[in-house]
Amino acid sequence: MKRITAILLSLILLLQVSGCSKPEDELYAFYSDDDNLISSDIGEYIEGRSASFLTEGSLCYVKPEEMSDDENLKNKATLVINITKNELVYAKDCFKQVYPASITKLLTTLVILENGNLNEYYTVKQDNCGITEEGAQLMGFKAGDVIKVEDLLYCLLLYSGNDAAAALADYLCQSETDFCRLMNEMAISLGCIGTHNTNPHGLHDSDHYTTAYDEYVILKKCLEYDIFRKISELTEYDFSYKTGEGSFRNLTVKTTNKYKLGIYEVPEGVTIIAGKTGNTYAAGPCLIQCVRNKDNEEFIIAIFGAKDNKDLYTQMTYLMNKVSGDL
Repeated sequence: MKRITAILLSLILLLQVSGCSKPEDELYAFYSDDDNLISSDIGEYIEGRSASFLTEGSLCYVKPEEMSDDENLKNKATLVINITKNELVYAKDCFKQVYPASITKLLTTLVILENGNLNEYYTVKQDNCGITEEGAQLMGFKAGDVIKVEDLLYCLLLYSGNDAAAALADYLCQSETDFCRLMNEMAISLGCIGTHNTNPHGLHDSDHYTTAYDEYVILKKCLEYDIFRKISELTEYDFSYKTGEGSFRNLTVKTTNKYKLGIYEVPEGVTIIAGKTGNTYAAGPCLIQCVRNKDNEEFIIAIFGAKDNKDLYTQMTYLMNKVSGDL
């Protein structure tokens, strides 16, 4: 971890010295001498400057002193940013290291959209694409199945299939390690220096982490792609693929977002545009969404580490009411 920290600090210093930075684009990096984690202590910061070619002045920067605490929000990290105005609405521990669970799949999506071809096909090499963890969300793909890359992306974002994530990584790089290298390089290129990935799906690994702020940046980048918005609008998606036996299997995948499933009610005047759910025993329930209010302003709302699903959606509803102007 010290080596990673040193590299990140060197990168920031290089950007400052090279003249790539803009004084108004203030970015707070963070670090720790602890070998096991990047700082969960809000106080351990160094001030850096972001490179203009990384951000182009399009991000809302949050300073540690802008953090606050709301008694209605009981989770590990929270962030609400008005992305129409690039203004902070609320932040609590948004630079704190958290486990992303399946919110990891947003970065996986970006790597595929930047480097892959959605019209190509992938042949599955192993049952469940090598995912063996008990209870993992799976599409159930078998060795020999042939699936369109675009359909794998729907399975990834809607149903949150972990085998779909593994399939996409193997399709692009033939190696999970090499795919994660691309993920980490992309995170750094976006300025997400509090994120480190060891897999493309988010199943728990103690060295696989992120921050609420970094995921805001990643989701904001995803929103630039029409296909991401198109997939995110759906509640379900029908597709077919060729099995290893030569027949065709029809499948319907449904979203994991409980608002879109009608389990929880979206506040009046609020429209959910896109987002991603996540949940592992270590991460707890997580949800990041882009929503639009009645004034056509868009917001990214992120909640990490809620107590349970009911608590997660109660807090998200509270924040959506906040951005709708009803609180």
